[in-house]
Amino acid sequence: MKQARSYTYELMDPRELLSRVRETLQKGGEAWAPIAETILLGHVEYRPIRNNPMRSGYQYQYRKAGLNLTIYYPEAQFEFLLDALDRDKVMELKSLFQETLPERSGYVIREFKIKGIIDEPGPGENGADPIV
Repeated sequence: MKQARSYTYELMDPRELLSRVRETLQKGGEAWAPIAETILLGHVEYRPIRNNPMRSGYQYQYRKAGLNLTIYYPEAQFEFLLDALDRDKVMELKSLFQETLPERSGYVIREFKIKGIIDEPGPGENGADPIV
């Protein structure tokens, strides 16, 4: 059986990444304090863009691998972030995430997205009886 090769590098645990970003945001002053409190409620999804430096016919050129980073929030927190973040703050947040990633990971954040997810209705909220 042929073993698949991976050209990805080491990434930190998503909870640790959010925790470190939160610590830095707390040092950023009062403007970032509400965002720092919300940041831990997210779910991070890494999508590495794999480099294949050994493609035939191409001259080898070292470059860092790209990384698409998406953070998902429940609807209420997403709406809060939508109101609190403008384009400049989103770009600052992206650069903060890039600084938080270890240099040895070898990744450069290409896409940085914050998305909302609709909360699943709790028991009795959709008119149905709760499951017993």
